[in-house]
Amino acid sequence: MSEDFRARILSILRKNINESSEGALVVIRVKEGDEEALFIEGDELVFRTPTRSGSGRENAALVSFLSRTLKIPSSKIDIVYGIRERVKRVLISDIDPEDLITRLLRVVRLI
Repeated sequence: MSEDFRARILSILRKNINESSEGALVVIRVKEGDEEALFIEGDELVFRTPTRSGSGRENAALVSFLSRTLKIPSSKIDIVYGIRERVKRVLISDIDPEDLITRLLRVVRLI
């Protein structure tokens, strides 16, 4: 990965992750897709899931995916805004934003 490319990815991640007194707040858009994966589309983090939108199960799929891929207990992941919306704010408790960015660099895909 070139330095310019890595810097661009880090910039997008930092734009979508904010520090909170309880941990890190992440803004994620949820869309339907063929498989569960986290992508960068434009300047957004996008979680794609085969779970149908509007079923309410996409929230559980997002929490489960983040827990599994980031190696964080699901009890530390909470959707604090956007339960019924496509754009969600996810609070990940007890994690430093820079540590979260490092973990996300390993799992995020690009479109």
